[in-house]
Amino acid sequence: MGMGLATGFGAALFLALSYVFSGMSVRRFAGVSPVSLLCRSHLVMGALSLVGLACVWSPAVVSGFGSYVWPLVGAVGFYLLGQSGLFMAQRTVDASRVVPLLGLKLLVLALVNMRLLPLLGLAEPERYQVWQWLGMGLTVVSAFLLNQAGGRIAWSGLCWIGVTCLGYALSDTCIKRLMDVMQGLLAADVGPVHNALLSAFLCYVLAALVSAALLPLLRLPREVSAARVWCWLSPFAMCWLLAMLFLYLCFHELGTVNGNIIQSTRGLLAIVIGWALSRAGFTELETAITTRVLVRRLFAGALMVAAIVLFNLR
Repeated sequence: MGMGLATGFGAALFLALSYVFSGMSVRRFAGVSPVSLLCRSHLVMGALSLVGLACVWSPAVVSGFGSYVWPLVGAVGFYLLGQSGLFMAQRTVDASRVVPLLGLKLLVLALVNMRLLPLLGLAEPERYQVWQWLGMGLTVVSAFLLNQAGGRIAWSGLCWIGVTCLGYALSDTCIKRLMDVMQGLLAADVGPVHNALLSAFLCYVLAALVSAALLPLLRLPREVSAARVWCWLSPFAMCWLLAMLFLYLCFHELGTVNGNIIQSTRGLLAIVIGWALSRAGFTELETAITTRVLVRRLFAGALMVAAIVLFNLR
């Protein structure tokens, strides 16, 4: 239990930091396309993931390629869609407001499970209990409060956050399918952590290959130093991968439901980190807010965590 809690909060902390670093990069290089920054960060992740893939390699990666290729493509494609939405949103919306709003992903997941998957013939319609509907309602209330706390978020920002939630939710659905297929391909003595890490590293290696193919079309402006761009993007890439490692270890110790509940505290951590940055004078990265606005955001963030707890009750 102790290890599960530690790794879960570690995942939440590094996720919060990764969102802060991505927001810093987007705003530091306002003249660079967010997609260009996204591709460069995933080349860093891909290089690190190649090392990880070598450590958890299995012959099933080659022999079973035809079985898992489409879930893999779906997981990476929708993930990149979500990350693109995140980078676009962070051009105008502080990370301390974006991250808690990502809890709206559970609404998208609910719609996917209730309508989309059954419509495509991929699953039976999901049925939800009263407390789960209450959890979905709380996400809407929390989102409304976050939007009101410290000035309303522009519609363009809210739309990009919606794209992020949609991409993440569809990617999560494909990742679950990918891991189910991989578990069937791997040897019987290979545990769920090995499977999860193998699946994750495959996803980030493919994301890096897609990024490398797009990079020649996304050149940096002449006045922007490539070295500075890589320097600013590397912390985001490393924090994100560390967060994924902690998250999968947490899933192994506590299960996916409890793991997702614990890592949802990333929103509260992002609010506190954003407040600390603004207090330290980095107001170009995080807008300065009053104590009253901070309390309102923390309350709204706590509501989002409560919503996720309710939604995951069984």
